[in-house]
Amino acid sequence: MVSVDEEDPWEMAVRIPGRETEADEEELLPEYGLTRRQELQERIEAYNRDKGDPDYYYLPEEWDGRKLSWQKKTEHTGNLLAAFLLAVAAVLPVLDSREQERVRNRRLEQLAAEYPALIMKFTLLLQAGLSSQSAFARIGRDYAAREGGETNAACEEILVMLREMESGVSETEAYRRLGERCGQVRYRTLAALLTQNLRKGSRYLTDALEREAVDAWEERKRNARVQGELTSTRLLFPMLLLLLVVIAVILIPAFLSFYTEGRG
Repeated sequence: MVSVDEEDPWEMAVRIPGRETEADEEELLPEYGLTRRQELQERIEAYNRDKGDPDYYYLPEEWDGRKLSWQKKTEHTGNLLAAFLLAVAAVLPVLDSREQERVRNRRLEQLAAEYPALIMKFTLLLQAGLSSQSAFARIGRDYAAREGGETNAACEEILVMLREMESGVSETEAYRRLGERCGQVRYRTLAALLTQNLRKGSRYLTDALEREAVDAWEERKRNARVQGELTSTRLLFPMLLLLLVVIAVILIPAFLSFYTEGRG
């Protein structure tokens, strides 16, 4: 890049003898015109002939009484690439955190939706005479034996609990871990009821579980109503857009017809 008398710099390829390439020749084509570039190139060659230094190639500081300022053309490709990589490195952890949060929320919603059916089936098995551990084992076997279908997060946690019991974890500790892993009040309540039954015994365990099942179903109904209201709210804006389109389809032809009749 060369600037003449501190004007805006322009690009010029300096041909060093014995090092010319076709690319250099192409770069001599015009922004300021081939003649001006040739004149400056001749001045550079004459300047180097006067220097007589075979090891270095010099660039003059003046040309026909005008000051010349030289600098290498700056390449921004590396800087842009580095900035892009830094931006990607900064955004990826945020996106990963949001994805993990979304997965956790979806899992919690799935556990909440599956709890009423789980507690109802568990209560029925207890009323049929099975122990708590046997009832969970039956639920786990039924889930493992099924063919296809969606993953049931609650049953997956029960399978984990059963494997813990098989590996030597006490039944009380396994129930506690189940409630902690699920991370919801309902599952912690179930774990507390089962733990209390093991420690102190309770003739009214099935009654408490029945009440828990009824409460869980009622909560699921309330959540379904809330979700329905949210869905209707989300649909309000698209419906408004459709209404505007319909109004436009009706009114625009009417205005056009009035306009044409008025001109006629």
